[in-house]
Amino acid sequence: MKDLWPFLRLALPRLPWFGGGLLLAVLTVLTSAGLLALSGWFITASALAGAGLLAALDVYRPAGGIRAFAITRTVARYTERLVNHEAVLRHLADLRGWIFRTLAPLDPATLARFRSADLLQRLVGDIDTLDGLFLRVITPSLTAVITLMTGAVFLGWLAPASALWIVAWLALAGLLLPALALVLGRSAGRARTGAAAWVREYAVEGIRGLAELRVFGALDRHAQALREAERARARAEFALGLRGALGDAAATLAGLGAVWLALWLGAGWLAAGEAGAPLVVLVVLGALGLGEAVAMLPGAYQRVEQMRAAARRLLEVAHTRPALPEPAYPIPPGERGGLALHEVTLRYREGIPPVLDRVSLKVDPGEIVLVTGESGAGKTSLVSVALRLVAPQSGEARLAGVPVADMSYRELYDHVAVLTQETVLFADSIAANLRLADPQADDARLHQALHLAGLEDFVATLEQGLDTPVGEGGALLSGGQARRLALARLILREPRVVILDEPFRGLDGATIERLRTRLTPWLAARATLVIAHETAVAPPATRHYRLQDGRLEAVEATSGPALFPATLE
Repeated sequence: MKDLWPFLRLALPRLPWFGGGLLLAVLTVLTSAGLLALSGWFITASALAGAGLLAALDVYRPAGGIRAFAITRTVARYTERLVNHEAVLRHLADLRGWIFRTLAPLDPATLARFRSADLLQRLVGDIDTLDGLFLRVITPSLTAVITLMTGAVFLGWLAPASALWIVAWLALAGLLLPALALVLGRSAGRARTGAAAWVREYAVEGIRGLAELRVFGALDRHAQALREAERARARAEFALGLRGALGDAAATLAGLGAVWLALWLGAGWLAAGEAGAPLVVLVVLGALGLGEAVAMLPGAYQRVEQMRAAARRLLEVAHTRPALPEPAYPIPPGERGGLALHEVTLRYREGIPPVLDRVSLKVDPGEIVLVTGESGAGKTSLVSVALRLVAPQSGEARLAGVPVADMSYRELYDHVAVLTQETVLFADSIAANLRLADPQADDARLHQALHLAGLEDFVATLEQGLDTPVGEGGALLSGGQARRLALARLILREPRVVILDEPFRGLDGATIERLRTRLTPWLAARATLVIAHETAVAPPATRHYRLQDGRLEAVEATSGPALFPATLE
């Protein structure tokens, strides 16, 4: 059970909620048993009094007790559901925040160990599986313990001491049945968790790659793999359901065994004159009510292995550490200065040529430096080194004279803004996507950023204006519009250093010229590094370099390319 301990510790902030739910669950079971027992006693006593076998009977207090038990049971049951589900939902929200905070610092290379659909399953499905840890395992277990202890006290007080055998029988069933359910549900629980992960992965990846699957004729194969994963999940679910039904039947038999034991003991009490018929009926029906506490346990414990499998998958993510951790004593960047790379050599695997070979580059404030090169030349790798997303084998990147490896990521990204090749937009409005860069920005600033990005005229034609939804991933915008919206978001940051990776990709010539006219003065006030395939799709540059075979060459307007010196001033 050590896999589940970390999640128990994470639940400590919600302990008052879980404690309240536990008390209400105990109250529900006890009032249910009390209602059965007192009703049986009252009916039996009334029948005996009507037959003249009892001299007198106070009907008011038992009737009041029955009403009190009935009302309390109803209110406690409803309130227990509210409190326990509120506790569980808050705890699951805490877990999702915890896992997300674990994933957020991971560098791309470390994060790439996990498939995106698999991470989604861990973040959603596996965490949802853990909702039963408190709601269906811990709370019913503690409820059974407290209920049986309370029942032992009352039976020991009201009935002969032999009545405690009833509690002993239920306690034995409460130990053996969950243990048996735990063993029987082990393989099916693990299989169900694994199969559910594959179902989500195949479904999510199938939707994301639907166009490619159709183009390459692989849609049927992918659908077949999804069906097989779903069948495996259904088989595991059926096995768990079957074992759960057997466990419920065993729990019912254990409860009936307690009733038969109570009848047998009661008959002996009547024969020996140790108790009257009303008390015997009270004990019999009380035993039936106490059996409710044990009936919940087998079905809960047969799912424990499923929870453990989900917990192990979550802990695998939680124990993953970034290859580029935050420095122990981060240094903030200087007040002035731009971006520089000094003698950077980067290779992704041993035995292959370096992507960057002793590359040095300096981008001062007021400069627009352009780096071009063919696909795969290493342009994006150069940006990754500058942003501390990968660690070079030698050399370093600096911001305002401070190595980026010595800076916290927050300090680095507070001063450097980047437009990556992948445009990331959220399923929200245009304004909400822009205000990710500056939550306090007013509409005037938003319109100014849209103007610089060449998107203001388009937004003006929209009926909802800034409140227009962009769809999932910007699906309601064209590729060029989504690209410019991301550029406007970068502009709102007002960064010291700007990195633009293929900024005009997917735009027509007229739009590119309009962007150059509007954007160049804004870029010229900053240290700007532009990555592009060719000069035609980039802003006018102060200096131009070409990356080829891992080396950076200066492109001269008249004399052609020359090797760029690997030095920093």
